[in-house]
Amino acid sequence: MCRSYSLELRSLGMSHGLHKLLLSNNILSTELLYSTNGYDKMRPKIVRLFDYYVWFKKNWAKIGFILAIYLFALLIFIARQYNFVLFILLLHTPVYMLHQTEEYVFPGGFREFFITKIYGLSKNARVLSDDFIFYLNVILIWIVLPTFAILSTIDYGYALWIPYFSLFAGVAHVALSIKARTIYNPGLVVSLLLNIPIGLWSIIYLKNIGLLNDPLLNPYMAIGLAINMSLPVVGIVMYRRYIKRT
Repeated sequence: MCRSYSLELRSLGMSHGLHKLLLSNNILSTELLYSTNGYDKMRPKIVRLFDYYVWFKKNWAKIGFILAIYLFALLIFIARQYNFVLFILLLHTPVYMLHQTEEYVFPGGFREFFITKIYGLSKNARVLSDDFIFYLNVILIWIVLPTFAILSTIDYGYALWIPYFSLFAGVAHVALSIKARTIYNPGLVVSLLLNIPIGLWSIIYLKNIGLLNDPLLNPYMAIGLAINMSLPVVGIVMYRRYIKRT
């Protein structure tokens, strides 16, 4: 946990008015601390930017669920009316956020599934760290996907790989269940209901309007497949590093 700095008003000589001003601007927050003499005392607590980062890092998948709902509404009711291709390409970001929600929140447990069923290790094995999962998911889905989708306003070619990426990500969960010999793995439901159908629909639509000449043999499919294939490669590297450490 990050350090919290509690400072007494008297020691700072802070006026009541200044204290209220700082509180109103979220520079200070208050917490109730139990003093050694048995009396409760209100003390201001400095909230640093790093505190928010730690909170976000802990709750990113839950935040993604809320953000996905907001993005769905924004895309369906606003973006869809102005540029339907942009709408399709951006749509895969909230879809994948729901995918992440299933993996890490409702019901969650994807890391444990991967470690026990794919790696064949105990669920407490620290192969995939919280940092690795956080940075991989946030950078790839929250930053890379929408950035390239927005760049499609300049040239659609920047983002035509996104539907393939979403499609192959869904297929990957089917493959994981087959490999693990399980009916379910976290992320499979969204894969079957959203990733695969919306990915296929997007590709068919892009072909019908002439943006894809051949839906099977094109560089965008290769890019989407390559990104998905790179993830298990990274997983193998991390597994081998873990084995060397133990």
